[in-house]
Amino acid sequence: MLVKRYHAKDMQQAMDTVIKELGSDAVILNSRKVRKKGLKNLFRKPVLEVMVAYDPANIPAVKKINTSSVPGGADKGQKEQESKRAAVNNEQFERLDKRIDSIDTMLGDFIEKFSFVKRDITYDYPEAVQELLLVMIENQVREELAHSLAKEAELMLRKQPDASAAEVMEHLVLEQLGRPEPILHKKFTQKVILVLGPTGVGKTTTIVKLAADFSVRQKKKVGIINMDTFRIGAQEQLQTYADILGTPLQVIYQPEELEGALKNMSDREIIFVDTAGKRPGDEQHKEDILNVVHILKPEDILLCLAITTGFAAIKEMVDTYSFLDEYRLMITKLDETKYRGPILNISWYAQKPLAYVTTGQNVPDDIEQVDVEAIASQIVRGQGVNRNAEFKILDSGLLDKVTPPQAHGA
Repeated sequence: MLVKRYHAKDMQQAMDTVIKELGSDAVILNSRKVRKKGLKNLFRKPVLEVMVAYDPANIPAVKKINTSSVPGGADKGQKEQESKRAAVNNEQFERLDKRIDSIDTMLGDFIEKFSFVKRDITYDYPEAVQELLLVMIENQVREELAHSLAKEAELMLRKQPDASAAEVMEHLVLEQLGRPEPILHKKFTQKVILVLGPTGVGKTTTIVKLAADFSVRQKKKVGIINMDTFRIGAQEQLQTYADILGTPLQVIYQPEELEGALKNMSDREIIFVDTAGKRPGDEQHKEDILNVVHILKPEDILLCLAITTGFAAIKEMVDTYSFLDEYRLMITKLDETKYRGPILNISWYAQKPLAYVTTGQNVPDDIEQVDVEAIASQIVRGQGVNRNAEFKILDSGLLDKVTPPQAHGA
């Protein structure tokens, strides 16, 4: 068997050429879109290259005519088989051709975006601004956001040329991060806090950390309602901590049970409600959450998002909960990355205030109120993470007696 390559404008033309030159026994091994060599072909449409395997012995010198079946004509049955085979191959390769076109389009979009980013990075920024821009991008700040901040910083520096570029950029990042809004509780009132988020971001552990802080350090009467009956181990994990804290825990299976659960906890000052994580775009989950919100009327809603989640997934999750008017952001798993740019990305896309961050699985210590000034400095100046400077750690040399059960996320 020998192998030969052909170039054609589409699969049909390639197949016609192969059958004409090599006969119907030739087999097309694969195909791909390629560009012909040479500068003049750089901006021309790619051509289809097919690789064909064939047996030289089966190449007809002239077009063979089989007269055994039909006098004076070709074998009709053989021609029908060849026609069907060609139709099947053509359909398969048309699908392959569409996939190749799709990949080619995606690659073209990427090249165009990369060219834009590269061109924009060298856009007429002052040297100091350009250096800060590159530092932010290295810190995982989205390119479009970094360029937007850089251009705004440039305009401000034109009006105030004596200002420090780093200080101007930090100011803009701080504006974007906004003022953190941790949970506040007024004495002699009851506050219900609903905690949402996808599976695996650490909702349950976060609730335990907050419950420990409010009950032990702030001396509040805390209760927990668990609606996450789907995840294995979640109920046992919560029950273990609730027993240690002396906090009542009630498990419910239907939203209709919430009113009864609230009545049972009428003496509690703060009630945390743990929910099940569902896939983005689940319409039933949306209806369930709206029903829960209608019944509970929570004063605070926390949406837990992991800093290690890709931006596309973050957008999807934020969009999933866009039906909620007000909520605060809980950023988890900061101990799993050195970058702080994703915090800015999440704040920028969600346009919601930050509440807390979590930095590990230890209860109750690894939950902190965000120091946005320190985060902005780290993002802009590229300084290493300093936990004590970056966050205001909740004062808890608390619960030394607590030995956490197997954690399910931070």
